[in-house]
Amino acid sequence: MLSVSTTALEQLHSSLLPSKEASKCFRIVPRDAATLTLKYMEFKPSDETFELNGRTVLALPDSLVPYCEDKNLDVGDDGRLRLA
Repeated sequence: MLSVSTTALEQLHSSLLPSKEASKCFRIVPRDAATLTLKYMEFKPSDETFELNGRTVLALPDSLVPYCEDKNLDVGDDGRLRLA
């Protein structure tokens, strides 16, 4: 299972649009064959989701769960999200 730090969840939560779009969050998606990125979009029922303060802030498609199984999403010293 992907591990997401509280700091990363807080950063994502603070970047979300107002609650009127509560069905949208940041979703991890492929940018190309070797790179993942975040996209602001609706999450799907099959996604693994991560919540903060009662709102889904991050979604991981079930097809990417095996790839991210032993990974951690955190905020680096430079303030950027890092998946390692």
